[in-house]
Amino acid sequence: MPGGTSPPLSVIASWPPPNHVNPEGRGRVTSNIAFVLTPITFFTVFSRLWVRFYMQRNAGWDDWLMVVALPLVMALAILIPWTADKYHSGVHIWDVDLTLFEVQRKLILAIEVLFVLGTGLVKVSILLFFRRLGSRGTSKAFRITTWVAIGFQVASTITFFISPLVGCRPISAYWEQSNVINIALGRKFNCNEEGAAMAAAGVISTVQDVICALLPNFIYWKAQIRFRQKAALMAIFATAYGAAVFGALRTYSTYVLFYETYDISWQLWEIWNWTLLELHIGVICANAPALKVFVRRYLNVKSLVSKGQGETNWCEIADYEFVPQQAESDNFCIFKQCANIGDMLTTPASSYST
Repeated sequence: MPGGTSPPLSVIASWPPPNHVNPEGRGRVTSNIAFVLTPITFFTVFSRLWVRFYMQRNAGWDDWLMVVALPLVMALAILIPWTADKYHSGVHIWDVDLTLFEVQRKLILAIEVLFVLGTGLVKVSILLFFRRLGSRGTSKAFRITTWVAIGFQVASTITFFISPLVGCRPISAYWEQSNVINIALGRKFNCNEEGAAMAAAGVISTVQDVICALLPNFIYWKAQIRFRQKAALMAIFATAYGAAVFGALRTYSTYVLFYETYDISWQLWEIWNWTLLELHIGVICANAPALKVFVRRYLNVKSLVSKGQGETNWCEIADYEFVPQQAESDNFCIFKQCANIGDMLTTPASSYST
């Protein structure tokens, strides 16, 4: 069965009579996801920025990118559930006032470009964070791979940010093609294949999520720390796999929307939910490592990992313990005898250049 955002008149004529009183619905799950995860997301980002800017006073490019990404993420956290509720996502299209779809398409375009830009900034921030962690303790191949991944992410972010803005000429055709009067008149619009572009963007985004999930494995598995500490690091970074899974589900739901159904409002419910989950889990993963120090300092929670015995040359910077590289005088941290997760966040921002 074909699908898309502009159902032909023959399909519209086959729909059952509208039910605007008590239509079948899938519930307000999108709003519930936002209600639960938005405060957690904001807290993790705030904790990371507080630690890096105030406690350490050693913010790097990864932190500044997160500063820029935060308002975009918060805007999406508000705009997506509001759009889902206001325009009846999760309700069959024949039970929705068709005059709403033109305005909804404008909001969808805004959400799409905000999502591409916001998640792009978050992923580049994550990759720069890995670059900083692996500045001295990993192989040259890892450092090159990280830079290649950063370049790939920047290029795809720019591409998929511009793509929906130039996909229809003029841009107003993007939402005018959903106007029920234009559909009835059979008007044609000069637009690219939106479904193919959306599917390609989803696949590439999911691949980048997987890259962000895989790269830290090459850092902490070679670290000379206890297995329990490696397991703790694994648990933190493993949340990135969750973002990849939600990204894959979002991509599949998008494919269904454009190629298998004309029941747009019903299918959008799934897309909004997977989009929010991918967004929030990805941001939480990107900022979770800083929670340990923030919680220890302000919530008086003792560290679950104690320093090993007989370790020397420890330095204290805002409750982060690390071992400086013995042969260097530039105060870099390497993965040698490090005792806790917080150690890995103390590498100076200048290590981006190595």
